[in-house]
Amino acid sequence: MKVADFIAVFLEKKGVRHIFELSGGMITHILDSLNQNTDINIISMHHEQSAAFAADAYGRVTGLPGVALATSGPGATNLLTGIGSCYFDSSPAVFITGQVNRHEQRGDRPIRQLGFQETDIVSMALPITKASFLVNNPDDIPVILEKAFQIAMEGRPGPVLIDIPMDVQRAQINMPVENVIGQVTKSIDPTIIANVIADIKQAKRPLILVGRGIRSAFATQQLIEIAEQLHVPIVTTLLAVDAIPFDHQLRVGFIGSYGNRWANIAFGESDFILVLGSRLDIRQTGADTAFFEQRVIYHVDCEAGEINNRIKKCIPVLADVNTFLKDLKFVVITENFTKKQDWYDYINGLKIKWPDNKELTVAEDSCRRYH
Repeated sequence: MKVADFIAVFLEKKGVRHIFELSGGMITHILDSLNQNTDINIISMHHEQSAAFAADAYGRVTGLPGVALATSGPGATNLLTGIGSCYFDSSPAVFITGQVNRHEQRGDRPIRQLGFQETDIVSMALPITKASFLVNNPDDIPVILEKAFQIAMEGRPGPVLIDIPMDVQRAQINMPVENVIGQVTKSIDPTIIANVIADIKQAKRPLILVGRGIRSAFATQQLIEIAEQLHVPIVTTLLAVDAIPFDHQLRVGFIGSYGNRWANIAFGESDFILVLGSRLDIRQTGADTAFFEQRVIYHVDCEAGEINNRIKKCIPVLADVNTFLKDLKFVVITENFTKKQDWYDYINGLKIKWPDNKELTVAEDSCRRYH
């Protein structure tokens, strides 16, 4: 089987239904194979950066890796901003770039470029991808494609780049297309779940902070069901504003530099926070990290480096949020939780005291006085 044909069939078997690209000489073999051998919808963009952001959006919405293609040189480098967006916002994506023929690569020669538009996109993309591969052996394609999809989706999702020389794309291989083996999820330590429940019951001003990780895990429905059982209000980050319906009784608002003032005040005055898939970065908490450490914080994240990074003294829960919520729900449904009515009333009072449109009114009054 021709490598380009293998790539096309592989992508279709992985459930890819749309691919975003801007045609170029170094990806013509793959584009032709996609058109000839699959029903994948090839969407041509006006710029490679648009293709990258389309793949980002596809990954966010579907939970499957978005796929974008670009030719070598400027085509590949134009993907980088969208690749960075996938990396920092945890969107699964696979980017496939064409590269010049292997015999046209500069190798160790003391020159900048040998083949037309030859560019070391793998080195450029490494800091903003979960993994980047240069395929020099056609027989490595099946394993690399399998790894790329697995890496893009496992743990904290993100982008993977595969750079494929043109002569590799047209080479012949004899490998079957395999199905992806799903990840094995692990259960959470029951002691952690018990401690979370005990601390929620003891807290007077509990909050759940929801970040982009909930969206990445497609766990919004689980979140709402558990929060309703716990009677704990929810604040969100900017990237999770739609994780809970706007008019839901548990929704407080979103926090941070651009957030709702009442949500920020409630966040600052809480005595218990269950953090689900949020990095707790400086635009969410401000610079005074010690202030936030004066409360009970459980930080649930699938990436160890994000826990106790800026905000210290968090109780770490290294886990996929789906697994955590599933195990938490299993116990929660057997417990009774009391609604902290005073806390709800206080938050509602903050919404009345600090409405968003009041800030506009103050700004208008200031302008009138100035003029």
